[in-house]
Amino acid sequence: MNKSKFLLIAIAIFALTTSAMAQKKNDPTLSVHTGKHRQEIIIPQIKGYNVYKADFHTHTIYSDGNITPSLRVREAWSDGLDILAITDHIEYRRIERDLIKYMGEYIKEEYRNLPKGVNTNLQDVAADERGILANLNTNYDEAIESNQQYGMLIVRGVEITRNEGHYNAIFTTDNNKIYHPNIKQSIQNAVDQGAYVFQNHPKHNKTTKTSMSPLAEELHNSGLVKGMEIGNGWAFWGRLVPYCIKNNVPMFSNSDGHSTIAERFQPYYNDGVYRNMTFILAKKCDEKSIKEAIEKGRTIAYHNNRLIGKEEYLAELFKASVSIEHLCDNKKETVVMLTNKSSLPYSVKVGKGEMIVHAMSAVQLALPKGSASAEFTVTNLICGGNKRVKVTMDFKRKPTNPYLAANETWYPR
Repeated sequence: MNKSKFLLIAIAIFALTTSAMAQKKNDPTLSVHTGKHRQEIIIPQIKGYNVYKADFHTHTIYSDGNITPSLRVREAWSDGLDILAITDHIEYRRIERDLIKYMGEYIKEEYRNLPKGVNTNLQDVAADERGILANLNTNYDEAIESNQQYGMLIVRGVEITRNEGHYNAIFTTDNNKIYHPNIKQSIQNAVDQGAYVFQNHPKHNKTTKTSMSPLAEELHNSGLVKGMEIGNGWAFWGRLVPYCIKNNVPMFSNSDGHSTIAERFQPYYNDGVYRNMTFILAKKCDEKSIKEAIEKGRTIAYHNNRLIGKEEYLAELFKASVSIEHLCDNKKETVVMLTNKSSLPYSVKVGKGEMIVHAMSAVQLALPKGSASAEFTVTNLICGGNKRVKVTMDFKRKPTNPYLAANETWYPR
């Protein structure tokens, strides 16, 4: 092949390749965001309410977190959440000190010699006369902007932080107007904005009946604090569940994420465990509906494949998720099949045996011969200290195939 022919072929190949690239570039189907995948968590309706997945306790670089609000939003969407609150500390803003150093020459002259920032650690001391100079609404503004391509509900919130205890205020309207040296007044300022306040990661105190500090009891009794975070990361305060049930205190389970959620929960994902979530039973996923649901106590705390809440909601959740079907009767037993249509596993105890009905799967179960119903204790549905939800499910019996009836006993017995 002479050089001229080779050159013509090369030019033709280049032209075709360039044309194809241009076509791809202008193809509207390729302008859609790629590589953004969401893990859907399927939970059926309960009593006519949708079940929305929320995390009401997370942090970003605007306090002591290690990631931006934008990444926190993207991460929550990818994990299957519907609602996210970024609740950076008002009083403790560790990252701000580093940013002050970095921004040195850009900051006003009078603030340049403040390498530790201004009032960035107020857990033990009150703010000086300068107050808090940072705009504490910036994290929310950035999250809202990032959320435009994800469509979740972003809730404005803050964490009120003292050595006496930590409290999250959600549904705030202006985070810059909440701080006060007195923690009770700070919480009152949030409540005056219409915020809902719950207690974070409560510490046990054996000198009190409820295992709470005297301040926490006072705040709950006064009505300033209405909810309780009984799940935080891998920590679980099961001793407080009876108190919450008895006093109609909505229970929350949150990640308290500072770094990426995957860093904390990834080792357990393969076991079918999700990040901490609070399930909200509401008609719509808007701020008014979600707040109303929380106020009415329609919450279920999800923690390490345990579900904690009111017995009526947990029982309905199980019955909405799991169906029962009669398969046959053999010589000794009635065999049924349990089908789980949700993304949540259930640990079912029948008689002396216990089995897991895994998410999106089915399992066969042997009952006493002639049964037309099954009584379960669902051991991962917690509605009290040691109390687990009990459910009875009826089923329609079918004529049994003679061949199946002649078989040996089924497993499990």
